[in-house]
Amino acid sequence: MKAAIILFIFITLCLISGQVLCVRVFGCTGGSLMFECMISNQRKTDDQHKGKYFCRDRGCKMAISTDVQRRWVYNGRFALYDDENSRFFTVFIRNLSREDYGEYTCGNNQTWSHIVTLVESKGSRCGKSVIRDGYLGQKTITFRCEYDEKFKTHTKVFYRLNEDPVHVLKSSRSSQSSEEKFSLSDSHNDHFTVTIRDISAADGGVYLCGVERDGSHQSSTHITFIKEIQLNVSGQTSVQVQAYFSKSVFITCKFPQKFKGNKKFIQKDSSQKIFVEEQNQWVHHDKVHMYDDSSEGRLKVFISDLTAADEATYRCGVNIPDHDLFTEIKLTVNQVDHFPALSKAFAIIGESVKLTCSFPEKHDETFTHICKENKEKICESISSSEKKRFEFSAGPAGVFTVSISNVSVRDAGVYWCGAETRDTHLTSVSLTNQHQLTPTMPPVVGREGDSSEIKCRYDENHSTEIKHLCKGKCFTKDAQNIIQSDEAHVNKTKISVKDETELNLFTVTLSDLTAEDAGIYWCAVKEAFNLPIELMIVLKDALFTHEASVGGSVSISCKNVRTQTQRLFCRGDQPNICVRDGVRVSSNTRTNGRFSLTDETSAGVFTVNISNLTEEDSGKYWCAEETSGSFVFTEVHLHVTQAFLLIACSFLGELSL
Repeated sequence: MKAAIILFIFITLCLISGQVLCVRVFGCTGGSLMFECMISNQRKTDDQHKGKYFCRDRGCKMAISTDVQRRWVYNGRFALYDDENSRFFTVFIRNLSREDYGEYTCGNNQTWSHIVTLVESKGSRCGKSVIRDGYLGQKTITFRCEYDEKFKTHTKVFYRLNEDPVHVLKSSRSSQSSEEKFSLSDSHNDHFTVTIRDISAADGGVYLCGVERDGSHQSSTHITFIKEIQLNVSGQTSVQVQAYFSKSVFITCKFPQKFKGNKKFIQKDSSQKIFVEEQNQWVHHDKVHMYDDSSEGRLKVFISDLTAADEATYRCGVNIPDHDLFTEIKLTVNQVDHFPALSKAFAIIGESVKLTCSFPEKHDETFTHICKENKEKICESISSSEKKRFEFSAGPAGVFTVSISNVSVRDAGVYWCGAETRDTHLTSVSLTNQHQLTPTMPPVVGREGDSSEIKCRYDENHSTEIKHLCKGKCFTKDAQNIIQSDEAHVNKTKISVKDETELNLFTVTLSDLTAEDAGIYWCAVKEAFNLPIELMIVLKDALFTHEASVGGSVSISCKNVRTQTQRLFCRGDQPNICVRDGVRVSSNTRTNGRFSLTDETSAGVFTVNISNLTEEDSGKYWCAEETSGSFVFTEVHLHVTQAFLLIACSFLGELSL
């Protein structure tokens, strides 16, 4: 009854208004609508070339108009297209809301206008909007477009929204082959399907499913779009990756999360695909190591010891039924001279260490990167919990520095640094510099004849394991085994051992020290870690004191305790500080400003001469001998004073004359 009343009012208004044409069109809330605004008569006149408009109510609110033909004009969600060779112009409204329903006017600017009433179409299928993912090379993708049963005999349409608001692709009126790019099949019940074949990048965009409907006038056929589909096409992209001869490259390929359970593969040129059969563990094929990370849907690829033969085009992909999704990697291997071989760095536990890295300046959009080799010699990124101790700083062009603070035993190992390049589908790291980092305990200084303790800290995971102390790196052929934690009951001259598992501390006490005890000792647990500790020996009863005057010079003779050693003379309160920061002259650098060193081999001494003395030269010095990291020291005190007493005596003597 209500619908009949509305229809009666509508017809009455049309008659009263004197309009020849008065139509209704039906829209779907959340959907879209396209209809034609017809010229009142069927004769072709010049009127059709006048400016066209479509506006709300008779006051023409929310107007959209055009004076041009064959081009869409936009105003927000509204669009208008005037075809100069037709007897109508087309109106398109996207994403309808309830506020859009009501009376509109369409016409040209001078001779005619019509009333168009937009009516809401009730239905359970109205206003659907979905997002679908497609992939380059995919054989087919099918969309399902549902409709209410009342439309089962209506013509179904599938439009594309592109630069023009709509462009018809297929409709159920067409006879379609299964080999065509687009094909539509209607169930004539509650849905129709559209299939797109051989997906390409150009197929991405917005598509509309709809039905053709007849309005209140025989010529007022319009289309109600029920469903909107956003098709995103992604897949095989091509990425340039630059790496370097004899170095390594780390590549991470990203895939949509929904494929994280699918098999991943790597393919070199046109050779056979290498599938990763296991997830969440490293597998290798020749030099190529692969890791299928199921938690993040990523494939990690690590290629080491690069040669010219590794330069190729690779496919990093995921296996999907009927097709593959992959990223194409064009790997270039360059020959460079400024990336040195493995360098060694020592860091005192609890302190900081700096690693210097270089990369080619021609790298674009790069980020500095550092990683650490695991047991399988694969360089993996630093864990998020440890990253806060790693700080990057820029240096000269093509150089950066990585500072590692609060060094601990777990930091021991081989590090690689280089340049990281990020792409939408792929991240690549070209590794350039290799550093062997060895944490050390602060040096232990013992005096000849006394005792010293070498304390070895270990991880609590090794509390039940046997600990070793060696002179030389443990588990190597040249290592001298000093004692083990399970030998506490063994009576060894000069040596005692204590393993305090509750403190994770293994302590070895060496007594009655001699110059031969000096050297580098290693704490070890199996091969889990080898931690070096330096024992320095200060010779007993070998303190030398020298007096000298400002402006004069002094010669200090240092006795050689051992043969075939490097001799050096340094300044500092402690021997370890002296060697690290206070070397003044050595047998390698025999002259350094006011300091010079000469050898008297036959006498078993070396002599250091200091000229042009100042009061600031007063202090503690050390004569040192070093062999393969083994230091023996002799303590030297130097006092430099003004010659006031000598001057005073001379002056008094002259007065007495």
